[in-house]
Parts: sequence; C-alpha cells; structure tokens
Amino acid sequence: MPKKATIQYREFKASGALRGMDLKAVLVDVLRRRTDAHLIGGNARLRAIDLDGDGSHVVLNKVSSPETWDGPVFCGQIIHVKAGADIQAVLQSLDHDTDEFLVQNIDVGRGARIVKGVLYFAVNRNHVGLIESTAVRGAVLERYITALFRQAGELEPDDRIVLAGKFLATGEKGLTEFSDLTLNARPSFRARALAGDHPIDRQAAEVRDKGATILDVLRLMGWRDDALARLEAEVPEGGRVEGLLKVFIKDRRHKLRIPRAAIDEALRNVDPADLGLQGDGREQGGMVKLSVVKDIATEGSLLDPADAMVKIIEALKEWAAAGKIDCRFDG
Repeated sequence: MPKKATIQYREFKASGALRGMDLKAVLVDVLRRRTDAHLIGGNARLRAIDLDGDGSHVVLNKVSSPETWDGPVFCGQIIHVKAGADIQAVLQSLDHDTDEFLVQNIDVGRGARIVKGVLYFAVNRNHVGLIESTAVRGAVLERYITALFRQAGELEPDDRIVLAGKFLATGEKGLTEFSDLTLNARPSFRARALAGDHPIDRQAAEVRDKGATILDVLRLMGWRDDALARLEAEVPEGGRVEGLLKVFIKDRRHKLRIPRAAIDEALRNVDPADLGLQGDGREQGGMVKLSVVKDIATEGSLLDPADAMVKIIEALKEWAAAGKIDCRFDG
C-alpha cells in the first residue's frame, strides 16, 4: 500500500573555505576510501557516528550501487539507532475487552538497537532532495555529513555543512501555481489617542485604522457595526485585531490548482510579508521552500528505500525541468 511522503529540496551553498566544494563528489570520494582495510562505502560499521555522545548512532545505512556513483546522483538512507534492548509494549490486542492493558518491558535481544527514525536523500552536485521522518530531520543529515567529512580530513573543526531550505521567490523559483492562498489583512489597532488627546494624535490614529484592515474584511463579510464595536471594545489599549483570509477552489472534495497568472495582477500591491502560497512548496514573505508530495511504495509500515530514492530523483528532475534548480542529469 503506497504511503504519501513529502520530498523537500535543500541546497549546499559552498562559501568561505568550502567555496568550490561539490558535495556529491566529496561524499563519493570519502566512501571510496579505506579504513581498517575496509572500504568505508562497503562497510556500514565504518559509517556509524555517535553524533550526540549518548551511545546512539547515526548511520549512512543503505547507499546506491557503487557502479552508479560516477553518475549524476548519489542516494542514501540515514538511520538513527539508540542503544538498549528493552522497550515498553502492550502485547494484547486493542480489540480485547479488558479493564486495562498491561504495559510490559520487552527484551528484543541484547545486540538489538532500536531505530528512532529514517531519512532518505539523493544528491546531485550540491542539490539535495530528502524525505524526513519525525525523529530524523534535515539537520541530522547536515551534522552527519559534517562529522563524516571531518573524520576524513575534508573539513576543518570550525567548518560545517549547511543545507539551505529557503530561497528568494524571484525568477523561476517562485510558485507558478498553488492550492491555497493566505492573505494577512492589515491589523486594526486600538488607538492610544483618546478624547482628551491632542487632535493631531487622534487624526493620525484614525488614518492608520482606515482601509483594508481586518475589521473592514469582517464588515464586507456581513458583520454589523454594533458587533464590530463590541469586538473593538475587547481590544486592550495599544492592542490589535488580526486575521488571515484563506482562499482556495474546490471541486467537490478536491482542491484545484490555481495558476499564479490568474491573480498576479490582484496581488501586485500586496506586501510579500502578508502573502502565503501553498503548492509544490511554500512561499511566504518573499521566500520559497520547494517540496512535493508523492506516493511511495512501502514494506510493512516503512517506506521502500528503492522507491523512495527513485521518487526523490524524480522530484529533482521535475524541479530542474521547471527551471527552479540547475540540476543536470546528462552525466
């Protein structure tokens, strides 16, 4: 049964002492080196790193076939495992009638390690696509690659790998279509200028609260003046009323994609900080995060690693074809 997973885009921006580094090329080079007479890329034991010093380990566990490493893409699976064989579990079926379920310590074997989470990724030069899990986020991948490169002498102690996830929504990187549009109406402030204040202060407060505020939006939606007055009366001095307007199109139960061109003119004077777009990624405040949801085959409750990696590469190719990233797959 396929499971939906979000594939995100990250980019390694080589700067300073790391300027010119090709993340994929260096990663492959390190994995081809030998330690204790073993290839690092051929022995998972050599790829286990205790990042937190707590006995748990992050491991570059499954990697793409070495025969493909000279191609444009390297793929891998990061797992985070913790020490200790005892876990707590309920062995009874939840369909049983009982006054309580018994929580027991289960010994899964003295050599066992419990998997906290799994992350899948693919690298093309300095472009990274990844599928996070709740316990293994992109930051863990950053820390792991940093530690691996330091062990191999590729990084100085103060250098680190940072995978950027937000980009200016200029040119082709901005979303061309979206499913949700969120607009932040201008807040309506409770004026500090009261009856006894200077007239100029009162006029300034009145001008500030005119036009396109959340109260104006509520008035357009049919709120009566007396209801708006009661709402305003609840706002403390110096406080404000805020609101978001969410716009989307639905056909029965399904949201439809809205081409950006359809409302670009209407949005031309909207402050980017007040605009949110959700589609194949998230655009907010003039910044964009690329992502796409895809169906991934599963093995039991886990994602199938091979299909996860195929879908990540597929997402990278789609972003490249749309001109959002400069990945090349012809090498």
